[in-house]
Amino acid sequence: MTDLDDLPFHDGHESPATPTGAKGARPRKSDDPVKARRGKSADRLGKDQERRIERVYGPRKVGEYGDAVDHLGRDFKWQAKATRKPPPLWLAAIDAPTWRATVPKWIEEPMFHMLGIGGMRRPLVIRSHVHQGVPTRDWLFVIWRDWYRLHGGDHYGYGYLVMSGSAFLDLHGPDAA
Repeated sequence: MTDLDDLPFHDGHESPATPTGAKGARPRKSDDPVKARRGKSADRLGKDQERRIERVYGPRKVGEYGDAVDHLGRDFKWQAKATRKPPPLWLAAIDAPTWRATVPKWIEEPMFHMLGIGGMRRPLVIRSHVHQGVPTRDWLFVIWRDWYRLHGGDHYGYGYLVMSGSAFLDLHGPDAA
């Protein structure tokens, strides 16, 4: 018969138990310093943009709670996406609210991940294009019927409304909770 005191009670991939009884995964060090720096830089970009969105557009930042919603406003639940790449030409041409039957997956997927979160607020995805020395440009994506129910206008049926950040503020105002 085996004495239980002699058996190891941690996985080889975990750090051994501390005197307090706490144990966790071993810290992983990246073998590639370029990847590690790029990851830190992307994380900083996302957090900087979330703070900027809160300041410019008014919704309260809640992204630290770990779900798909980054901000909660009066009317919308926001998911922020930031990139340093230049905007695609079709997007760069949009300033005034524009109806689109479809949007790319990088907008559609985060929008639908928010559907069960944030109460009755409507999902909104904000895509920020950041480039050093150039003002940040934002485009906001909203499900068309949600915008129509809030603001009226021409009814196109299903689809999406895409607009610049300045157009959103002109038409809707800040989305402060």
